[in-house]
This record gives sequence, C-alpha cells and structure tokens, in this order.
Amino acid sequence: MKLFDVLCPSMVKLLPWALVLASGTVALAEPYVPPAGLGAPGRRESAGTRGCAFGNPANLIALMPTENIGLTAEPYPQFYWYMPLNQAEFVELTLAQVDANGVESPFYTTRLDVSSDAGIVSFEVPESADLPVLEAGDRYRWQVAAFCNPANEVGDLQIEGWVEYQPPSQGLSSVLALVSESDQVSLYTQNGYWFDAVDQLATLQTMNPSDRRLPDRWAELLSSVELDEIVNQPLTMP
Repeated sequence: MKLFDVLCPSMVKLLPWALVLASGTVALAEPYVPPAGLGAPGRRESAGTRGCAFGNPANLIALMPTENIGLTAEPYPQFYWYMPLNQAEFVELTLAQVDANGVESPFYTTRLDVSSDAGIVSFEVPESADLPVLEAGDRYRWQVAAFCNPANEVGDLQIEGWVEYQPPSQGLSSVLALVSESDQVSLYTQNGYWFDAVDQLATLQTMNPSDRRLPDRWAELLSSVELDEIVNQPLTMP
C-alpha cells in the first residue's frame, strides 16, 4: 500500500508528512492547532490562596490549551499540571463523564501525595483501577484540588479541564506508525491531540536529557497556548 492511499481522511494536515518521509527531514514541533469548534468551560488556573501556595507562579495550573479541552488518542490519557511551592497535605484528582445534557457521572477519584517543591507533575489512571476505557466521542471533566486544610471539603486550590477520547483516523494512525516518536509530537499538535503531544514530548525530555532541542520544543508548545510562565518549571515524571 502506498502512503498516499491512507491519507484521505486528514489529507490537508498529513500531506506535508509525505514529504518528510520521502526526504528524511525531521520536523520540529509546531504550535498546537486546536480542532475547529472545540471549547469547554472551566478554570485551568487556580486563584491564589494565602498560606497554601507560594512562589512565582503561586497558582495551580492545568497543562491545557486555552480552549480548556483537548483530544486524546489513548483510552487513558496522562494528565499534567503545575504544582507551586505549597503546604498541601494531599492532592485529589477526579474524573467525571459528562453526557450531552451536561449531567456528570463520577468515573474515578484518587488522593495523591504531594511534594512541597514546585514543578510539573502528571498522573495516569492505573490499570489496577480496573475501570472501563473512556468512551470514544464522550467528554470527561478532570479536576485537581490541593488540600492544605483537610477540613476544607472542596480544596484550597482547584483547576479543571476537559478531555475527549477520539481514536485517530486510519490515515493519521498509518503515518504515526511510520515516523519517529519525535516527529509524532508534531502530528499530534497539528491534529488537536493535546494530551498525546504533551505526554510524548515530556517523556522524550525525560529519556533524552542531553538533547537540547527538546526544551525548545517544549517551550514552543506551551507558549502556543499561553502557558509561558511555566515553560522552565522542572518536570517530575512518574
């Protein structure tokens, strides 16, 4: 099968990759391109709470695009957020399925230990949770709350974002399988797969700390969604 035989569903965004594959040229990550019409309410940055968080920035920040929703190609995405210097006792992460009428159904909740240091952290629902995979095409709201006062029922710092599981088209899947992990990042950013782009690039940085191109690509990706203030924050991978 020729490459062009599998490109039709996303021809405009995938055609440049035919040239990349033919020439062997490596493409750098491009700014994130959100899918048309995709947007969701919520707050990706918490309000500051005196005595709970410190530093600059001193807010809890979800690594989400400005539209506050992104696609994932994986049935269980990796969630990323920035944790400021803090005195939190624990962090609570919740995931809820939301139907077409806006009615939420609890999907997963867990409490996580938290470091007092500032940095970007992540979490993926473990397989041991024995949950069904995300339903393709449905939206899920994820929320992170930091509790400095355990008696506070809603958390001292709160952020939330949205994720939609959408398996890649046959054309995109075929090209992803042919390019390097580094070039996959650009494919994800160009096709709206925010969660996969962030996770792939964060993983590459952790595995290749001597590759100085990766921090530049990370900065480009975060700056494209107005997250410049946390570009230089350390990554803490699980």
